[in-house]
This record gives sequence, structure tokens and C-alpha cells, in this order.
Amino acid sequence: MSHGGRAQRPLSPDQQALVAQAVPLAEQLCDQFLRRTRARYVADDLRSAALQALHEAALGYDPARGVPFPVYAWRRVDGALSDTLRQESKHWRAAREDGYDAADAVHDASDVLADGDAETTAHVDEMGDQVAAAAALGLVGRALAAPGEEGERLRATYDRAIRAVEAALSRLTEQERRVLLLHHVEERTWQAIGDALGCSERTAKRRGAEARKRFTAALRADRERAQGGASGPERAGVSGVTSG
Repeated sequence: MSHGGRAQRPLSPDQQALVAQAVPLAEQLCDQFLRRTRARYVADDLRSAALQALHEAALGYDPARGVPFPVYAWRRVDGALSDTLRQESKHWRAAREDGYDAADAVHDASDVLADGDAETTAHVDEMGDQVAAAAALGLVGRALAAPGEEGERLRATYDRAIRAVEAALSRLTEQERRVLLLHHVEERTWQAIGDALGCSERTAKRRGAEARKRFTAALRADRERAQGGASGPERAGVSGVTSG
């Protein structure tokens, strides 16, 4: 299956009519996939993949074989949707693992007996923001590292997330950016990061936690600024700003 990065061959009027006839079928399949998986965040990707599959099915359809076009197209749309969801799930699963890693590193300094409701709420919000920020870093890192057409599709899909992550990274020091990118983009272990930074694994993890906390604060500040209507900071590129 091809994605949006490759030019499509034009359809003849008859082929266009076949596609128009099968669009409700493709929409039905998309709805079935979304109901079954609850992956609403990829709804646009699924519909794009379904339409691309219909286009390619019309190009390859031969009525002389005696197979009705809806049957012929159904198989190809179903395969395209499965492929899209499989690729998306792989990247989201990896991003969630980064979030879990961040959750393990977040230090809970609250006192459930002494802290008031406001302090507890603020602390929980901060922990949640750190986990979400780590997942965003992981997702963006994998989108930037993915090769070929898959990489083009992911970078187009997550362009807004990439811009938000790059803007937040621009607020950090060079060393803070480096430790985050080594872990979330190059997917190095903390031991390997310690070797690259000339420190112990424990120190590398501590620096990573501190950098992620500052990144989270920058991401939150940019979001609040955007909600207030102000323009965001300049971008600091993620790609190629790692170990050097």
C-alpha cells in the first residue's frame, strides 16, 4: 500500500464511478475498525488509507474476471486499514512505554496527611504532565526516525506535536536537549547515555529526570501561551541534535 507521499495515477471516468460507488463501503469499514479498536486518534489516517486503497483498487480492477468491484475493493481497503492501524499502534505502544518510564522516575514528595487539596491536585497534575511529555517525546522521536513513506506519513500526521516538542526543547540547555534526545529519539539505555555523557548510569537517569521536568514545564507554558493567543518560541530542531 502507498501513502500520501506518492503521486497518484489519474482515474478514468469509469474508474472514478467505481470509487464513488464504493466510498460508503470504505466508510463503513472505517467505522467498524474505529468501534472495534476505539483508536479515534487515527480516524483521519484510516479514512485517508481507505480512499487511497479505493483509488488503487480502481486502477487494478479488471471486470473480465467476474468479481464485483465492491468485493474486490473490500479486501484491499480492509488490508490497508489493518496496515495503517498496525503501524500506528507500534508507535503509540512505544510512546506509552516512554510514559511508563517517566512515571517510574517521577518522585512523589507529597504527604497525603499534611497536604491540602490544592497541593495534592497540583502535584498530581505535574506528575501527569511529565508522563504525557515523555510520551510526546517518544512519539515525536519515532516519527522523525521512521524511514521512507512511513516516516513521511508520521511526520505529516504529527506535525503539530513535532512543532510543540521542538518549541519546548528550544527552552532547554544543550545538555538537557541532548540527554532527552539520546533517550527518546536514539532510544539509548541510561547506561549508554551515561557512557556518552561521561557519567554513571544513575547520574544519567537523574539528569534525564531533571531535563524532562524542565521540558514538561516548557511544554505546559507554551500550551498556556497558545491558549492565551500569544505566539510560541522559535523551534529547536529535534533531528540531528543528539550525540554528534
